[in-house]
Amino acid sequence: MNTTVEQSVRALLDERLALGGFSGAAVAVSVDGETVVELEVGVKASVDANGDRVGADAGEPVTRDTRFDLASVTKLASAHTILSLVRDGALDLDEPLGVKLPAYRAGAKKQVTLRHLLTHTSGLPASWHGWEQPLLDHLAHRPADAPPLAATPFDDREALLAGLLETPLASAPGEHFRYSDAGYNTAMALAESVTGVPWERLVTERTLRPLGLEADLAFGAPAEASVATEYDTRFGRGLLRGVVHDETAWVFGGRGASAGLFGTAAGLLALAEALRVGGGEILGEWMWAPQLGRMLGAGRERDTPSGYDHSLGPRIGQLNMMGRNGWNVRGHTGFTGTSLQTDRDAGISIALLTNRVHPSRHGAGISGLRGMLADAVYVATGRADPEAMKNPLPPELW
Repeated sequence: MNTTVEQSVRALLDERLALGGFSGAAVAVSVDGETVVELEVGVKASVDANGDRVGADAGEPVTRDTRFDLASVTKLASAHTILSLVRDGALDLDEPLGVKLPAYRAGAKKQVTLRHLLTHTSGLPASWHGWEQPLLDHLAHRPADAPPLAATPFDDREALLAGLLETPLASAPGEHFRYSDAGYNTAMALAESVTGVPWERLVTERTLRPLGLEADLAFGAPAEASVATEYDTRFGRGLLRGVVHDETAWVFGGRGASAGLFGTAAGLLALAEALRVGGGEILGEWMWAPQLGRMLGAGRERDTPSGYDHSLGPRIGQLNMMGRNGWNVRGHTGFTGTSLQTDRDAGISIALLTNRVHPSRHGAGISGLRGMLADAVYVATGRADPEAMKNPLPPELW
C-alpha cells in the first residue's frame, strides 16, 4: 500500500465521517493496474432497525468485505450488458425502439433509439413514478402496526414494465440531455423483451461473470454484510440494509438497470480497471468514445448540468466528481454516495463507497468529497497537472 496516498485519502474520509457525512466508507485506488490503497472507515449503521441511535462502541465496523448499495453506478454494468446484446446482433444502437417495442410506434417516440437511451438524450423524463400512487394506496390499507415492507408488494413485473413503457416524452429525441433513470430502465425492458431472459441473469451472464466481478458485485446483499442506507418512513420500508435504496429499482424487485447492484470497493475498482484497460468493442470503444456531439449536434458536447460529455454508459470529464485533472476521465456517481472513475492517460482508477443517505438523504452529505479525493490521489501519486491544480474545484452537485 502506498503510504502517502493512503494518508491523503484517510484524512479526507475521517474528516467527512466526523462531520456526519456517512456512517461508513470504503475506498480502493489503483495506479497502472496495481492496487495502492484499500481502506475502510466507520460503521455499517448508526441507527438500528427501530431507528434508534447505535452507540459508538456498539457499531459494526466496515470491513474489506462490506457491501454498499452502488445506486446509479449500476448503470455502467447495465450499459455493458446492453452493449453485449448489440455486439451479438440481438439489438441495434440506431434502430428505432418501435421495431421491437409496440409502445414506441407512435408520435415522437418513433424516433427514439437505444443510443438515445444510453446517452440520456431520448427525451424521456428523469424518472417514472407510475408505481408511486399504487404503493401509497397499498400502504393506506395496511394496519398501523404492520412491520416494514421487506419486499415490493407488486408481483407483476410485466405490468410494471408496460407502465414504464407508456411514459410520454418530456422533449423531442436528441433535443436535450436529461439524465434519465427511466431511459435506462426502458433499455432493460427492451433487453428482456428481445431475449426473454430476466435482467439479473442477463447482467450476471453478460457482464459480472465475464469480467470476473461475480464474487464482488450482485443484486442485493445479505443485511449483515451491508452498510445501511436510509431509514424510510414515507413508503413503509424501515431501515434499508442489503435492500436497494432506489424506489423504482425496489418496485422492480431490486433488479433495475438504473440501480440495484451492491458491491465491495475492490469489486468496483475491478470494474473501473476493466474500463481503463479496455479491449474489444464494448469496453475499448463504445463505453469510452464521446457521444453528445453526435446526439445533440456539434458544439454541444458538454451540454449537461455540470458540463460533462457522455459515452455509451460513463460520464466524461465531470470535474466536480473527477477532480481538476478529470477532463479525459470516465466514470459515474451514485445517489447513495458512491462513485467510480478511471483515467487511461494517468493510469489511475478510484472507487469510492459511502452511505451518505444514512440515516436520512437530508443529512450532512459528501459535498465536494469526490473531487477532493480525486485531487488528493493525483497529487499523492505525482500525476497531477500543475496548471490544472491552479483552477478552483467546481462545486459538487450531489
